[in-house]
Amino acid sequence: MAEADAQQLALLVASVRDYAIFLLDTEGHVLTWNPGAENIKGYTAAEVIGRHFSLFYTDEDRARDHPAHELEVAVREGRFEEEGWRVRKDGGRFWASVVITALRDPSGTLVGFGKVTRDLSERREADEQLHAANARLSASNQELDRFASVAAHDLREPLHTINGFVELLQVDLEGVLDERQTGYLELMADATRRMSDLVEDLLEYARGSSGATRPEPVRVDVETAVRAIRAELAGAIERRGARLDVQLAEGTVVLAQERDVNAVLRNLLSNAVKFGGDPAPHVTVRSERIDGVWQIEVLDNGMGIDPAQRPRVFQAFHRLHTAAEYPGTGLGLAIAQRVVERHGGTIGVDSTVGQGSRFWFTLPAALT
Repeated sequence: MAEADAQQLALLVASVRDYAIFLLDTEGHVLTWNPGAENIKGYTAAEVIGRHFSLFYTDEDRARDHPAHELEVAVREGRFEEEGWRVRKDGGRFWASVVITALRDPSGTLVGFGKVTRDLSERREADEQLHAANARLSASNQELDRFASVAAHDLREPLHTINGFVELLQVDLEGVLDERQTGYLELMADATRRMSDLVEDLLEYARGSSGATRPEPVRVDVETAVRAIRAELAGAIERRGARLDVQLAEGTVVLAQERDVNAVLRNLLSNAVKFGGDPAPHVTVRSERIDGVWQIEVLDNGMGIDPAQRPRVFQAFHRLHTAAEYPGTGLGLAIAQRVVERHGGTIGVDSTVGQGSRFWFTLPAALT
């Protein structure tokens, strides 16, 4: 190395304070010491040069001869790298990133080691705090899921009871009540139906949790599932004058739970009919085999989704329109996302305002 280059390198090493950069001899004794090493470890050059680098290791690491192991790996593989606890002069521990490089002369003879250490204590603390926050959030989400499931389950029976009595009153008092009183009963019936829909969606949303217990996946024929959902939505399809084209590839069979596949298709198809083009929605269902998954697509000719709204369409209770404009609970797409991801699949949407939307999801393909 030219003398000028050597001077520049020495200047660089001497200027660095965030990294401990120093040399060891072939036995692991400290030969050089830069200001960064003093800043991180607390020793001056006079205090440390000539001493073995195991000085910086914990009692536990020294007891298992870990410093010697690091040098052995560096000799054998050219370098050693790890993160772990190291000890400062005052006895305090810090979390360090360590790289040891074996240094050899032109003939290949080992002449020593270069060692670079960085203090990552702040990063580790931040990572631990983030991990703890994620753990708390996960626990909180699980509690919320359990609460939603229990609350919705307990609300089911009284809602069915109320709805049943309202229907009985409507039959028994037909022709007895005046128009205003009849309107009250209709409002009660409509309110209990909306509450029942919300309860069912809450139960479905809680069941879709990744932490929920579920049976093993089975073979589900998507065409059969589409026919079943089409029959469920027959009334809505007729009211809107919608056309539903099924263009599934032959053998579109996924590995999932039938209930989950139905839930996804129900939500995507009902939305496509609901938000499809006026006066006649045109909905298409098709599929494509991609590697080991089936991608199922639901396309409509509706109003489309504003790009600013697109990232939030799968959020629970997020609505693009008011309940007065389009009835619903705001949970449908969130349910779809949960059950798809629970099976290891993905879900997404492409949309052009004024031209329509293409919702798609993937599920593992069943072996033929």
